Amino acid sequence: MYEQSDAQTADDGQPTSAAFVSVRTFADGPSVNVGVPAEQSGLLVGAVTVAAGAGGSILGPYLMARALRLVAPGTPWQLQSALLCMAALLPLVYFLLNRRRG
Repeated sequence: MYEQSDAQTADDGQPTSAAFVSVRTFADGPSVNVGVPAEQSGLLVGAVTVAAGAGGSILGPYLMARALRLVAPGTPWQLQSALLCMAALLPLVYFLLNRRRG
């Protein structure tokens, strides 16, 4: 998807440790910190878009079904099906449109 052709390298051609990800767990919940050099921040944004699009397409219908069952149990099945399809397709459409723009 994205090629990292201008990555920062040391004199011997090996990638540097300028990018990092740290994951910590606490009693209140996990904490994730991500850092990249400014020149490659676009790659991070692209990776987050891909992850959010895939995650939203996978979790969206499940969360929408749970919400419909809790909020409106008497909703017709046609409306429920349309909302579930929309919940599955909107993150994918966002991802595809973002790729065309970038």
